[in-house]
Parts: sequence; C-alpha cells; structure tokens
Amino acid sequence: MLPSEVKTWPPVSMQMRDYNALLTRIANAYYNLGLERAQLSDLSGAAELLKRSLRFDKYQTDARNLLGLIYYEMGEVSEALVQWVISLNLSPEDNRADHYLDEIQRKPGIIAQEGLLIRRFNQALHQAQHGAEDLAIISLNQIIRVKPDYVKAQILLALLYLDAGQNTKAGKSLMKVLSIDRNNRLALILMDEVKKRTGRAEVERNRMKNAFSHRRLEDDDVILPKEKKQATAGQTVMHLLLGTLLGLGIFMLLILPSQRRSYNLAANERIAQNSSELNDLNARYSELSGEYESMSAAYQDASERLSAFEEENAAFTSMYRTLVGIQNDYAAGELVSAATEYLGIDRSLINEEPLTGMLAEIDRYMLNEGFDQLVSMGTAAWNGGQLQNAESLYDLALQINGADPEALFLKARLIQSQGRVTEANAIFDVIVGEHPESPYAERAMQARGY
Repeated sequence: MLPSEVKTWPPVSMQMRDYNALLTRIANAYYNLGLERAQLSDLSGAAELLKRSLRFDKYQTDARNLLGLIYYEMGEVSEALVQWVISLNLSPEDNRADHYLDEIQRKPGIIAQEGLLIRRFNQALHQAQHGAEDLAIISLNQIIRVKPDYVKAQILLALLYLDAGQNTKAGKSLMKVLSIDRNNRLALILMDEVKKRTGRAEVERNRMKNAFSHRRLEDDDVILPKEKKQATAGQTVMHLLLGTLLGLGIFMLLILPSQRRSYNLAANERIAQNSSELNDLNARYSELSGEYESMSAAYQDASERLSAFEEENAAFTSMYRTLVGIQNDYAAGELVSAATEYLGIDRSLINEEPLTGMLAEIDRYMLNEGFDQLVSMGTAAWNGGQLQNAESLYDLALQINGADPEALFLKARLIQSQGRVTEANAIFDVIVGEHPESPYAERAMQARGY
C-alpha cells in the first residue's frame, strides 16, 4: 500500500548555485575523513582520501600538507617534499608547509641521504627481480637499519623473507609496517600468509570458534512466552482478505488520483532541475580533472628535477657517504676503520655545508679522543706482546697528529726494544729538536744515550 501522504524528494547539494563552494565542501569532507584515518594510523587509507580531496580542490592546503606528512611518516621523504613545495607555491601565505620545508633544510644532508636510500632501494628491487635475492636482503637490511620506517623497504624485505622460508623474520618486518600503517593492504595480505605458514591462522580461527560456541544465557536475553490461544488458519486468511479489500478501496477512490497528479508534477520539475545542475557539475568536474592532470605533470617534473639534482651532486653524495661511514664506524667502536677512512678524505672536495660542518666535527674527535684512544690501544697491544700491531696503531695515530711527543717517544721505545736502534735514534732526535720543552725530550736524550 502506498503512503497516504506524498513526500517530496530530500534536498540535495546539487541545489546549490555556487558550485565552487560545493566542490570545496566535498574536498573538506574528504579531508576530514582522511584526517580521521590518519589519527587511527590508517595512513594508506588516509592518503587515498586526501588525494580525492585534492581532485576537487587543489588549493586544499591542509589536505596537501597532511598528505606530505603521511608520506614522510612512511619514509617517502621525496614525495613529501613534492607535496609541500606544490602547497607553498599555491598558497605562499601562512602555510604550514614552509615550516616543514625549513625543518628539512635544518637537518644536514637529509636530501642527499634520502637520494642515496632511494637508489639503494631501487638497486635492491633490481637484484630481487633478477635472481639475486640474498644481495637484495642485505641491501634492504642496510636501508632499514638507517631508516626503519621506510614502508616500501620493509614490505619488499618481508616478501623476500617469505620466498626464502624465513617466516618469523617476515612477520617482524610486517609488524613494523602495520605499526606505522595499520591497514596497509599488501602488508595485511602478506601477514595472512605468514600466519598460515606458522599455524597462527588456525589458532586464531579456533579461538574465535570457542568464543562464540556454547554461549551461556545472559540476563538481557529475551524469552518469548508461549501464546495461550492462537487463531485458526481460516480466521487468519479471512481477516487478511477483508483488511486488504478495505484498504484498496479507500486508496483507489480517495487518495490515488490526487496523489498521482502531485507526484508527477513534482517529479517532472525535479528531473528538469537536476538535469540542468548535473550538466553544470559534469562540466566543472571535467575542468577539475584537467587541473588534476596539470598537477600530475607538475609532480612528474618535480620528481625529474629532484633526480637531476641527485645526479649532478654525485661527488657530494659520495663524500657525504664517506663522512657518515666514519661517524658510524667511530660510534660502533671500529676506531681503526674510522681512522683509516679519515686519513683518506680528499679535503679539496669538501667546500660547502653540510659537509664542512660534518668534517669539522670529525676533525674534533679524531684529533682528540680518537688520537688518544689509538695511542692507548697501541700501548695495550705492546703490553700484550703484539709488537707489530702496536707499531701499526702508533703509526696510525702519528698520521693523524705527527707532532705529539708522547706518541713519538712510545714508538721510538717500541722499535728500540726490537733492536732497530737507528730508526729509534732518529725519532729521539726529532723529539729533542722539535719539542725541547716537552718532558719527553729529557727521556729521549736518556734513551738516546746522551
């Protein structure tokens, strides 16, 4: 039975005459949904919603900046930079992207480091595609050691571990991805495969089955009482027929004619109005699609310019890698390796920040703490009977600071104890002649015999 009252169609957003305001509202709605997803750590889902927001309003600065932050959180720094640069170009005034870009510039060498990580990831991907899975795993482990939140690297590493049958290691990589992006589709698929291989999937199914079986009756459960008296089948059918005939008669005589006329009139007006507005919106959508294609081209151009910048600064990247390697070796206690690399630096290639700042810092600790540790290591090796190793350590220290009278005296005494008197006397003479005020000058003369 049709209702007795005709209800008009609910008003829709197409009735708005200002289509720019309509598109802005749609973009804002997608942005709000993306923000909620991001707050729930669903980064990939948030990124898709923010991209939709930008399709409707490329000037949605908050959406573009948030998309850049999501890329940054997932380890895609170059993608984040592209979004922030575009955002700043479109809205230069009071734009949060300016702060993000300034923070990036304050971190020395981050662009060069990101370029290096991207090339390493591409190299690992090429190795994985051409049968060198072991080398790819090594490269990816080096990447995530520096940058554990690099989602693409973690997923590729998990895939290679699965292929190699190392299911536990694959699970660890996927857990890291899901801690960053809880609904990452590829990570969830691979995690299902890990659970199947390790037996976790069956355990979880049994746990769910036990949770919902043999359910005890709760206080809120409703028990329907038995009916004391039921109508016969004939009585039920008769009641239904009488009610149907009565209702149909009233509807046909009183309601249907006037309802049909008003319904048709309203429907025709609505169809005409909606058709006009739909045509206008389609035209606007086509225009926005063109703008989106233009932005895609701008993004591609920015990516190409970033690649060109990285290629033009190959020497910068190589020297940056060397300095970072020295810092890492020193921090790991590999002092001999750090000192050897330090002595091999080509200082003519270091003439701009952040390399000059990094080299100054390395000079500071290599000429002080590093030098002292090498001398102490040489003396410890001498006391332990490792004479050749002790001499090598003294030589390495003297290459860093050849003017230190203590290190000179210790080396001279070491080689004197081995019977190399002529070499030792030459060093004693240097101490006496160049460091006469040093307490080691008198000791050198005594060891020299005058």
